[in-house]
Amino acid sequence: MSKNLATLLGFSAILLWSSLVGLLKKLSSLLGADYAVTLMYSLSAVILLLIFRIPNLRVIPKKYLICASLLFLVYELCFSYAIALAQTPQQAIEISLVNYLWPSLTVVMLIIFKELKFSLFVVLGLMVSMSGIILIQTGNNQFSLSLLISHFMSNPLSYILAFIGATLWAIYCVITRKYSQGHNPISLYFIMITVVLWTKLLMAHPFETLPSLDLTVLPYLFAVGFATALGYAAWNIGIIKGNITFLVTLSYFSPIFSTLFSMLILQTALSIEFWHGVCLVTLGSLICWISTSWEHIKPRIQRFKMQF
Repeated sequence: MSKNLATLLGFSAILLWSSLVGLLKKLSSLLGADYAVTLMYSLSAVILLLIFRIPNLRVIPKKYLICASLLFLVYELCFSYAIALAQTPQQAIEISLVNYLWPSLTVVMLIIFKELKFSLFVVLGLMVSMSGIILIQTGNNQFSLSLLISHFMSNPLSYILAFIGATLWAIYCVITRKYSQGHNPISLYFIMITVVLWTKLLMAHPFETLPSLDLTVLPYLFAVGFATALGYAAWNIGIIKGNITFLVTLSYFSPIFSTLFSMLILQTALSIEFWHGVCLVTLGSLICWISTSWEHIKPRIQRFKMQF
């Protein structure tokens, strides 16, 4: 496979993941949060199992496997339920942007884990991202603490789950980078999530039959299941055989892609202030990324200036 094709597949993963918020919210509105999340992960687990099979657990560091499995499991549950429990389509998009604080938080975690040196740019980036979230919540370009609290209290569980998820994913990224030794037991993670969700569902609704999976539901179920599973498969190919620098840079624009796809899928109009907030979340992530890569970026800028 050529490097360009692998890079294109990696980019397709970003687009696939960006569609998840809209698709999952649509599915949960048809089936309810519990059934939507459970069926989504069940289908994704089957697809990933066919693609990757069950990994050889003996070669994976045990401490990493345990910690990463728990982090991945809780993150996915936090993220999926935060979206599924959103009260309106616009709130689902707002909550997804709280989850997109994870790039900035990943840099913070790298500093906490002593993988990076502290930089004021990280603080600046995190503040810019948070200001984007606040702007989205207030929606009128004016800060109002009472309006912010009122907006949060309309659905505190979803907002809290989204923020916990963003923090856990940041820790997962750092743990994986530091201790995984290149292993990626993604199919195992999804099997675990599926078992936990079915157990929870059967305990909460022991005598309830599955909802009808008709032609209204099935397209969204297949779409969200395949988008989740194929996104992970395509991303693996992209980062292994493609241009990883280009893909990582593109991934920081995920809030914009995700908001655009969600707006189209959920048929929700968003204000100009909302888009300003989305751009601030993206800009904050880019500032944090630049702070970690400045030593590599600076020589390139200098060479570019010398050419002119």
